[in-house]
Amino acid sequence: MSLQVFLQAQLLGSEDFLAAQSQDGQDDTANLVGRSAWLNLIAEILPRALLAELKLSKMLLGSSSAEQFFLVLAEEEIPHANTFLETAAEALSTLSRDKLRLVWVSTENLGAWPVARKRLDDALAAKISAPLLTSSAPDEFFAPFLQDARDDDQAYFTQFAEKLPTATRAGWSSEHPAYVLWDEGQYSWPLREQSEVDDDGILFPRRFASNEDGSAPATLPELAKRADGTPHWGVLRGDVDQFGLRLQRASSIEEHLHLSILFKEFFAGELAILCTLPEFWRSVRILYRGGDDFAVAGSWDALILLGRELHRLFEKFAEQNLQSFAGVEGKTLSTALAISSDLDGPLAAVFEEAGANLRSAKANEAGTFHLFGRTLEWKRLSDAEELKSSLVHLVRGHGFSPGYINDLASVYRESFSARAVRRSKAARVDKPWRTYMRVSRVLPQTRSKEVVNLRNTIVTHLLGRKISGLKLRPSARVGLEWARLAAGS
Repeated sequence: MSLQVFLQAQLLGSEDFLAAQSQDGQDDTANLVGRSAWLNLIAEILPRALLAELKLSKMLLGSSSAEQFFLVLAEEEIPHANTFLETAAEALSTLSRDKLRLVWVSTENLGAWPVARKRLDDALAAKISAPLLTSSAPDEFFAPFLQDARDDDQAYFTQFAEKLPTATRAGWSSEHPAYVLWDEGQYSWPLREQSEVDDDGILFPRRFASNEDGSAPATLPELAKRADGTPHWGVLRGDVDQFGLRLQRASSIEEHLHLSILFKEFFAGELAILCTLPEFWRSVRILYRGGDDFAVAGSWDALILLGRELHRLFEKFAEQNLQSFAGVEGKTLSTALAISSDLDGPLAAVFEEAGANLRSAKANEAGTFHLFGRTLEWKRLSDAEELKSSLVHLVRGHGFSPGYINDLASVYRESFSARAVRRSKAARVDKPWRTYMRVSRVLPQTRSKEVVNLRNTIVTHLLGRKISGLKLRPSARVGLEWARLAAGS
């Protein structure tokens, strides 16, 4: 009887690969869209292609998503799997210009799952940390390569993006092991929009906001012009906090696979549904969806609301599915927004900025939202939105100049020192009466009862209710920037 073996593979370097600028005059947006879609699919295609090459059942595929997959094989199949993955790893490195690296390890199904899991983790850590020591051919690391021979490959991602909206199947061929082929190939699998039982298809929902005549996906400048206020577009990125640690604490292989598939289907399903709602379907497009993270591009105001709604859904998801698990790992979602200052700015640069903002949010405090240069707890986002709504109503409903918002932001910058921000979440004002007087002079004076109420609401959101202990709130700064863009000031 054959010994059962677990094979775990990871694709490293995805952040550098996605953030790489297009070259040779290729369209930056199409290039990144193509890279994102390809990265979503390659870790789904490779394990299925391996099983097809070995003429094994699809039931041996444990889990797969962007950047990783898990297989159960017989011991005698491991040499063939290693040969297949070595060829694929070399092709992936070539196609990505050495930004992606495929690593894999295997271990026998002996002992309890936590023991087998530790063997896999230790072996992966050794391969990631010391690639020369674990490589079967270390001399190849120092072999020269011809960069010119790789230039033609970069057009592949742009062409891949062009066929993305209409493709129905994803395929693979042994002649080009790093390529995902649309509607052709030695082996192919249907693309499906939602999870289905006993289906060999690949879960790959696609959502694109269309242009005005519906003939093609809208460009980023077109999405920017659909924003309410200043026309800008941005990138929203999110990631589950400490999801890897949650997987490591799984007590059985069944629990490990269940969690992997559960999170993957949550982001695939909920993102796809959200992007069809009236407030989002014309304003956003899905760029990337991993096993525990996502990236969406679109008009800046729709992205803020999308991030808030997805966080609300994730809280319900965690409450229903993770309530029995101890600890907070995998139960919170951090999100970050980056807004382009130029309608025709490079998508890759904004994508990279959103990634840096996301890392900052996760390092500052798990389960937060980074936007407009500040990291907020999710419960404080409603305070910022109320301040924004009051200021915009003052401008649009009562005809006041948007310059008031800029003046308030200036007062805030003068009083909110960087040292105070580092010391506490809310900066206490040393001389509160001076700040109150500056804010009062900026806000319009009127006898209208509605305007007076709006004015009092704005002051409360900026400074709090107690004049003797004023604090300038980080949420107020976010609300001011939000209002400034919404009012077009």
